[in-house]
Amino acid sequence: MPYRFLSHTADAAVVLEAPDEAGLRAAGVAALRELLLGDSPVAVALERPIRASGNDTAERLINYLREVLYLYDAERFVPAEAAAEGVRGEPFQADRHRAIREVKAVTYHGAEVRRGADGGLRATVVFDL
Repeated sequence: MPYRFLSHTADAAVVLEAPDEAGLRAAGVAALRELLLGDSPVAVALERPIRASGNDTAERLINYLREVLYLYDAERFVPAEAAAEGVRGEPFQADRHRAIREVKAVTYHGAEVRRGADGGLRATVVFDL
């Protein structure tokens, strides 16, 4: 599994592991989807563009995940997976998706990306619940 949740007070902290920045985005989408919907199935039906902006890998990752969360909150677009130019998923469907918690924000608190001994990337991200 490319992510694991850490014990955290009122938030959800997650460690993402991937060989590259695109992999971190993919792991971040998977973690966010689990927080929002648990194990509800999500189809890869549509793609929404997202530009991952920022001065470094951590900032780009946080900004990307913030945009994914915005699409969920504003358009009820459920993320299935990261895409090269955005995120793929489908509109929320009450008969297929079960919203299990609200994620208020993706925070910069404690956000960091480090290169591991194996050359891959390891990021810590905190979601405000």
